[in-house]
Amino acid sequence: MFENAVILDSKKHAGLGYHPVTDFSYARNVLSAPLAGTEILLASREFPIVFPTTGRGVPVALMGYAPGNNLWVAEDGSWAGRYVPAHLRRYPFVLGEQSESDRFVLMVEPTAMSDDGTGEPLFEKDEVPEGGIVDRARTFLTTFQRELTETEALFEPLRKADVLVSRVFTVRKGEEQIGQVRDLQIVDTDKLAALDDATLAAWVRSGLMAMVMSHLHSLQPDLFANAPAAPRQQP
Repeated sequence: MFENAVILDSKKHAGLGYHPVTDFSYARNVLSAPLAGTEILLASREFPIVFPTTGRGVPVALMGYAPGNNLWVAEDGSWAGRYVPAHLRRYPFVLGEQSESDRFVLMVEPTAMSDDGTGEPLFEKDEVPEGGIVDRARTFLTTFQRELTETEALFEPLRKADVLVSRVFTVRKGEEQIGQVRDLQIVDTDKLAALDDATLAAWVRSGLMAMVMSHLHSLQPDLFANAPAAPRQQP
């Protein structure tokens, strides 16, 4: 989504304007989205939620199985589902890490901005307007970043308790196998049930167990049963 993202600059980008995103074609190749804990219940009603075998220890919403095949992006670029993950809603803004620093800088995908004098201005007199789009984007992104960090810590006990197991899901169209989804993990219900009462009680009190149940309820034999578009044949 952010192949051409650049650091936002009040002088270089003074003439750019922002229009609310309604075309989700940029997400057509995005097949998974990391989820903050605050999103998991809503997301589980629509997407299968799994855990990647690499990367951050947060659950992800699966949205497709093959390149260019996000099943929630309609042919005309509109979003065909009910819930849009925060990972996608942040577009065209993103936080970039500064080298040799724990600080982040605000970046933008300039091709998603208007340069014809229309839209909400990013800057006024080289300043960020209070309550303007840049101010709102910064608040949204820093909140999302914080929530992802908190979610990673919340789910760490799953890994320590060794209840995550690797799975390969087969995607079918009728009786025909048209794809597979690999490199993911799910909670093993037998391992979960074998945990001691103290551990399970702690997970209930922390809110982790509610999220685990949302994850398990999101999984169906037909992995993309809730997708607005039926799985399409791979090119």
